[in-house]
Amino acid sequence: LSLTPTSPPLDSNNKSDNAHNHQRGMAAALFSTYFCVMGAKCALPSVLSLLLHPSTGLDFSAWSLDRQQLFSRQLTIATMSVAFGKLLLGPVIDAIGGIASLKIALTALCMLLLVIAQCNRFMTFAICWVFVDFIFSSCWAACISAIHQCFPQEEWAKRVGTIAAAARTGNAAAFSLFAVVLRFTTNSSKLKPWRIVFFLSAILQLVPISLLTYYGRFYKDAQMQESSISRPSLSTSVSCLKRVAVTPEFWLHLTSRSALMVFGSFLLFVPTLFTNCYGATNAFAAQVGSIFALGCLLSVTFGSQLYATLDKPTKMTCVISSLTTATLCALAQLAHVKGTLTLSANASAALLFLWGFCFAIPFYIPPSLYALSRGGKTSSATIADVFDFGGFGLLAVFNGYVASIRHEVLSAWIPTFEILTACSLVSLVTLSLAIYLE
Repeated sequence: LSLTPTSPPLDSNNKSDNAHNHQRGMAAALFSTYFCVMGAKCALPSVLSLLLHPSTGLDFSAWSLDRQQLFSRQLTIATMSVAFGKLLLGPVIDAIGGIASLKIALTALCMLLLVIAQCNRFMTFAICWVFVDFIFSSCWAACISAIHQCFPQEEWAKRVGTIAAAARTGNAAAFSLFAVVLRFTTNSSKLKPWRIVFFLSAILQLVPISLLTYYGRFYKDAQMQESSISRPSLSTSVSCLKRVAVTPEFWLHLTSRSALMVFGSFLLFVPTLFTNCYGATNAFAAQVGSIFALGCLLSVTFGSQLYATLDKPTKMTCVISSLTTATLCALAQLAHVKGTLTLSANASAALLFLWGFCFAIPFYIPPSLYALSRGGKTSSATIADVFDFGGFGLLAVFNGYVASIRHEVLSAWIPTFEILTACSLVSLVTLSLAIYLE
């Protein structure tokens, strides 16, 4: 009688180890994707003040409007292109898969940024940036779709937190990197500093393209086998969207996400605020932008997986306390520009850190988990994009307005912070109700 214990089959162990390795590799690929995409999005706000300078190297001679008016309109149109992309691309992503969508988007993004880095006419610059924003509109939903494609449900919150952390890490790292570039190249007569910033943004996209290509092949066969049985179609995605759109929590999530998108978009104007209202250099202002992003990063890094384990009352308490604090940060900035409170540059930077820390979890985690659970494999990207469509529609107006004000006049920022405070309060109410009803 043999008493030798039976060992598990080696093939089974190898397959399990391989699956874990592939998941870790795909997690790294998705992190690098959003890291590099959000880093590229920081290129324009980092160099906007340089582009408004007469010696920018861009030809504006064909236009009767001044440079600030032109960039104000360009930002408005670009944000509208993001909203249009959100409306159009969600069902397409669900149909072709998140990984394939990301590879296409990143390749196009790299090419457009290279064109911007070399162009000499404002029209070329503006058109390319509009398409950059259109492509950018697909990336979050494509990452959500890839998470559903590659990871089990118990890891969804962790992976959403990972790409949210990547977004803010990308913001912080890009602002810091671009600050260094601007510091050492501003006085160079050989090459315009803003061109170097856009060139670096383009080259960085090669990293996630390579990782997605390598690790995506391990999921290709499984996806093809599954798609031969039940490949989601555009009509399937739209049908699922219609089904969830009749529920109140869908509209509450949409309202909250839209309001928070405006609230968080202030990051784009942090360098401009500090350059004009605090007298900071372009390099220092770009570094302050990274502080806001750092607050977001720490929040999603340590809070995303914890949030998924909370019960409903605790989730509501977390959201209410976070957004109340974020509202107070916006009110402090409003008091400063009104002249009722005087903030130093350091105090303002600390408030921006707290602003980003309290904003991140409510913005990223609850609506993404809702999209994954309600949309499934057929419509998760579509629902995620519809949530963002409302926000980018509002941003088209908000960004254009903020870009058009007289940035050097402190009181000109008053309506901006009034809008941001209102957005935070709206989200506080609607997100709390959405969590209560789920």
